[in-house]
Amino acid sequence: MNDRIVGFIKYHPVRTQRGLEVLSGVIPWMIIFFPLVGSFFVPESVAYFILAFNIYWLYRSLQLAINATAGYLNIRATEKIDWLEKLRTDLKTKGKFKKIIHVVIIPNVKEPVATLERNIKSLLSQNFPLKNIIVVLAMEERARDVDLEKSQKIKRKFAKYFGRIIITWHPLVAGETIGKHSNNAYAAKQVKKLLLEKEGRDIEKITVTTCDVDTVFHRQYFSLLTYKFLTVANSFSRFFQAPIFMYNNLGKIPLLVRAPSIIGGIYYLSLLNKPSGRFMNFSAYSASLHLLNRVGFWDVDMIPEDWHINLKSYFATGGKISIAPMFLPVYIDAAESTTKWKTYKNNYEQRKRWAWGIVDIPYVVKNFFTHPEISFWDKLVKISFIFESHFTWSTSWFLITLGATVPTILNPAFSRTTLGYNLSRASGLILTICAVGLVAITFIDILLDPQKKNKFRTFLHPLTYLQWLFLPVFGFLFGALPGLESQTRLMLGKYIDYRVTEKV
Repeated sequence: MNDRIVGFIKYHPVRTQRGLEVLSGVIPWMIIFFPLVGSFFVPESVAYFILAFNIYWLYRSLQLAINATAGYLNIRATEKIDWLEKLRTDLKTKGKFKKIIHVVIIPNVKEPVATLERNIKSLLSQNFPLKNIIVVLAMEERARDVDLEKSQKIKRKFAKYFGRIIITWHPLVAGETIGKHSNNAYAAKQVKKLLLEKEGRDIEKITVTTCDVDTVFHRQYFSLLTYKFLTVANSFSRFFQAPIFMYNNLGKIPLLVRAPSIIGGIYYLSLLNKPSGRFMNFSAYSASLHLLNRVGFWDVDMIPEDWHINLKSYFATGGKISIAPMFLPVYIDAAESTTKWKTYKNNYEQRKRWAWGIVDIPYVVKNFFTHPEISFWDKLVKISFIFESHFTWSTSWFLITLGATVPTILNPAFSRTTLGYNLSRASGLILTICAVGLVAITFIDILLDPQKKNKFRTFLHPLTYLQWLFLPVFGFLFGALPGLESQTRLMLGKYIDYRVTEKV
């Protein structure tokens, strides 16, 4: 059976790709419409489906509360350690850490110079030797007339502090799409030519970190990265991921989009405490140049570059890829603009771009069958995480908010049965217990947000808790809706273009 599937994929690549794209959009719509249609014909099945999903959501909420709390404690414990001193004294790293070179790629196009400088200054604040850090300003050739002066100004101002500052100009060529993915690939290849082919440096002693222009690194990030790189097993098959929080400007954005930004950061913090097969690298992350070179760098036609480079590496290395968590906070901007309405629009577009990661589903399904050398169960864990993440993204709001009421409203006869009568009550009880996840998010957010100076006053402020009353609103507008739009666009073949999130 597997040979037949592989043969079909091989001889019908376009038909296979398109069929999986359609299926990726059909599945969420089937999940959403099942309670609506099924309430007329199989209301009992719908009721049990809703209850099962609610129990699953309770499991996720409890897991989030436990893992996020553990993640917070790990951050505080990690911050207390002087990682540079540990590099100097640990027998595994003593004498070795000075040979490690960190390349930091900052893809940017038409970004405000102040935002870029804030990123560079966070690199200047590192307690790791700055001469071992090479900064790459990854610019786009299509914006050279706008960004040339800015890039040269940055280089003149800061080059003397680092090993060097390299400026690359990515020319968009046939077969490429615009975005961080293709810019990353071009910049990394240029760095490889310079450091390896021209200067003869050791590829096994170079790491590559890619980040958005608004990223602010913890001052010990590269000391900890160096320690992890030198001490963890199989470091050439690892991505190194720190928790990402949108705290740079969180206090300036409207309440309606503030909560989704908070949830996203705490959620990814909780994922870092799971086995590495159950989460992916995101936004700002690091890897060895050895690994990136081995897998052929980022694909130049895949917009969601962070998850995709993980998946590409996973299949290219026979399933040997894992993630080493680094519990030091990294900060980025929440999507913001000059007006409240434009800020809402920016947040929607940003989440739609993230949800475009649905394009990874056809990729992982095809590779699931074409890589028999990887354990079936290991592949199943990987693919199930991708499916779970994307399909719950677009469907969970409908199942949680409307699911329990649909069968009884559409089928009054079912509402008079024991199951129908108790469905809403049982569902409500389960979802009420799920509030433990929101409580954990609220408290951890207060403790982690550097902008909240008076923690005690924040704990007592009513808006700290009242914002969650809008959860059904922002859950739909900035969760389910952009997710469903991306999945529907893929189903219809209406592919999205990369849009840079506005920085102000």
